[in-house]
Amino acid sequence: MSEIETHPPDAEPVPKGVRTMAIVRWVLIALTALAAAGSWWSFARADGQAESAARYYCPMHPEVTSASPGECPICQMTLEPIPEDRRKSAAAPSSHAPHAPSPVASAPPGTLWTCPMDPEVISTVPGRCPKCKMRLEPKAPPAKAGPAEPAGPPPDAGAEPTGIVPVELSLDRLQAIGVRTAVAVETPTSGSVRIAAGVEAPESGVAQVHVRAPGFVEHIAVRETGVRVRRGQNLLSIYSPEIYQAQSELLAVKDWPAVGGGKSAGDRAQKKLELLGMSKGAVDQVMKKGEPSRTVGIGAPISGFITQKNVVLGSYVAPETVLYEIVDLSKVYVVASVFQRELALVQVGHEGRFSAPGLATPVVAKVDLIYPRVDADARTTRVRFSVKNTDMALRPGQYGWVELSHPARTVVAVPRDALIDTGLERYVFVQESPGRFAPRTVEVGAELGTDRVELTAGVRPGERVVSGATFLLDSESRLKASLGGKGAAASQDHSKHGSP
Repeated sequence: MSEIETHPPDAEPVPKGVRTMAIVRWVLIALTALAAAGSWWSFARADGQAESAARYYCPMHPEVTSASPGECPICQMTLEPIPEDRRKSAAAPSSHAPHAPSPVASAPPGTLWTCPMDPEVISTVPGRCPKCKMRLEPKAPPAKAGPAEPAGPPPDAGAEPTGIVPVELSLDRLQAIGVRTAVAVETPTSGSVRIAAGVEAPESGVAQVHVRAPGFVEHIAVRETGVRVRRGQNLLSIYSPEIYQAQSELLAVKDWPAVGGGKSAGDRAQKKLELLGMSKGAVDQVMKKGEPSRTVGIGAPISGFITQKNVVLGSYVAPETVLYEIVDLSKVYVVASVFQRELALVQVGHEGRFSAPGLATPVVAKVDLIYPRVDADARTTRVRFSVKNTDMALRPGQYGWVELSHPARTVVAVPRDALIDTGLERYVFVQESPGRFAPRTVEVGAELGTDRVELTAGVRPGERVVSGATFLLDSESRLKASLGGKGAAASQDHSKHGSP
């Protein structure tokens, strides 16, 4: 008799295969969990290996690390070797490895924290920068105030400038910023220097014409400027009541005898007329004629050219009135503006040759004065040359140049754009190897034309210097020095020595 299965009246029959699918489902869940655990373990192991193999990092973005040298993909800076203390602090602490001192633990009380990316962010507690989310680093304490010490000597030529370090750039980075180089070459100088100059009237060759007694102009002999006159030539005639009265007094007392061995009244009256501006010949003419002259002529005190005329017919003139101004141009001055760097080539007594447009042949000029003043705007010193001008070939206001000769020599020359002048130091970037540029202090000599400059020390002939994108390279070097701590040390050193 077969066995009869009994089921509750309300139970539904279980389909075939349900139990099998349930088992398969749980097996799949278990496999998924096992795969997730394996993936996590593999990632953790790979991350640990990568972390242990990382040898280079970006100072601007410390989270960027690499096992080989290269550039940061964010800021294109050259990756630097990870410091040993940073590598230890980045490693995970374990029971068998000693804990590296963290910046927070090693920082003294009262330390300020700043962001390497945004130095204006300063905090009294460690944390992260609110702008770039970088970890704040301890800020170097300010130098303690102390007695001022004399500033030390500038770096020797060829030494590394303050606050600047060598820079290494890849080929694509050099092409991106447009770095160009040029060879420092030995260049023979021409043995002469050319200086812009102009012709000026001599200060000692200027004379003014005045009257010594007030009067009225009744005749004008020289009526315009630019006319050349001789010494003693009559310029104009005036009627002066004071001079006319003095002539009458002379005629009245000319025959009076001298009293007590002194001068006679006639001699005193004649001297009075001479002091009033009448020439001795004019006084003798009055005494010869026996009657006073209505007008008195005024002669030129020197030979030269009339440059000013301030009188017209019938005008009233007084002793303070300037009637004429006369300039003697038989000798003129050629005044040159010499830059400070070229002033050592000029000395009193040196002879030069002055040339100007329209001048047939150069004129020999001799230095007779170096003015004791430097123009604050142009940074030049006036140098005066004395030139004879008997043929009147030179005129005041004429512009030209003076050529001074000096011994020829061979100098080391580089493009002007290669030189960086900060006011405290002068330096160039020298290419030590492909992609590596080192700053070097130099001594600068004279300028060679408009685009080259002489270097007296610091660079040898044949070395290559950076002549394009120099300031971009300088900025990269200063940023690298600042992040490496050299900039802070340099600032403290300048502050200690009282340097600006």
